[in-house]
Amino acid sequence: MALVSHSPQHLLGLRFPLPLRVTVRQGFVTLHNEIATKKLGSGDSFVVPAFLRFACDVMPGRGKPAVFSLALEEDEKRDDERGGAPAGDAGGKRWSRALARHIFQFPQGQWSAARLAALWQVTPHKARSRLFAEGEALLSLVREQRLAHALHTAAQPGTDEGRGLAEVAAGSGFASVPAFCDACTDVAGVRPSLFLRAPVPPADTPL
Repeated sequence: MALVSHSPQHLLGLRFPLPLRVTVRQGFVTLHNEIATKKLGSGDSFVVPAFLRFACDVMPGRGKPAVFSLALEEDEKRDDERGGAPAGDAGGKRWSRALARHIFQFPQGQWSAARLAALWQVTPHKARSRLFAEGEALLSLVREQRLAHALHTAAQPGTDEGRGLAEVAAGSGFASVPAFCDACTDVAGVRPSLFLRAPVPPADTPL
C-alpha cells in the first residue's frame, strides 16, 4: 500500500473528495499550499482535509527511494439523498465537493451537464451555474478527480504491479493514454510512471 519514487517528484494541484492520510514509510514528503507547510519524514503521517488543494514534494533518502502511502478516511459530512451538497457544509464549495465525491466513486462515468442536472434534479444551465459560482468547471473537475482516483488506486494493496499505462488510464476513466499523460502533466505536473506500482523496498520504519 505505497507509492515508490526513486527521484524527486513535485505533485501540484492535488485535491481529494475525502480526508486523505499521507504516511511516509521512507524518505521525505512535504505537503504545502499557500497557507501552510507540513514536512513529513519516515514514520510520520498527516491528514489533509477533504477537498483542500495542496502540493506534494517527494524526496528520496540517501541511496533509497521515497515510499509513501495514501489512504482516504471517512468524512463526518455526508451527501444528501439526491446526491447534493453535504448537509451542514457551509464552508464554501459545497456543490463542487459533492460532485467530486461522485466522480471519484464513478470515474469511468460519462460526466456531462445533463448527467449532473439529473443528479441534482435541476436544469443543465443551473447545474453549471452552481459550479461556476464556486469557481469550478465540470470538465476540469472531472479531469482532476480522475487523476486523484488513479493516484489513490496506485497506492492500494492488491494493485497489479504489472499494470501498464493503458490499464491505469482506463481504470480511472481516461479515454486514452495520451489523455492520461496530459492530465498528469497539466493537473499535477508529475511523471506518469509514478502511477505504475513498483515493488516496495524494506522500510526504515514500519507503518
